[in-house]
Amino acid sequence: MVSGHLCDATRAVPSGLLAGCLSAATAAAASTDASSGSAFAPINAVTHSLWPQRALRERDFSIRHTVTGFTIHQAAAIFWAVMFEALVDRMAGPAPSRRPGATAAAAAATVASAYVVDYKVVPDRLTPGFEAHLSRRSLGNVYVALGAGLLAAALLRRPDR
Repeated sequence: MVSGHLCDATRAVPSGLLAGCLSAATAAAASTDASSGSAFAPINAVTHSLWPQRALRERDFSIRHTVTGFTIHQAAAIFWAVMFEALVDRMAGPAPSRRPGATAAAAAATVASAYVVDYKVVPDRLTPGFEAHLSRRSLGNVYVALGAGLLAAALLRRPDR
């Protein structure tokens, strides 16, 4: 068994990938119901920190915006998963599935922190960009999906990992 921070980091990759995929899918689904009408628009908008003139208007799939935006989003989800995994160790112990309430609290604390950092701390140019294409409610659902992905990854993990 790996101990300490290395363990947090090794678990953070699969946790973050699952959470990132669920939150990106939630953003894409919500955007098809919104005025943009494009599942790619919120993912493309993530690249507004790199291409501010074009990213928020891009509606179609592209390597430049969609693949880059998805990659940035996944990296951010893994970043937040590192925090989540550290919290899970402290709050739920080595077998998070045995303490689902504590594990859910760690997920909630992580996504609350992510939201505050994303929309209250960083400058506008570094926000996720989803807000350009999603309602406030849909944006909230993206963060709920992020937390659900983190929670699911921890609850489904074997206790020896």
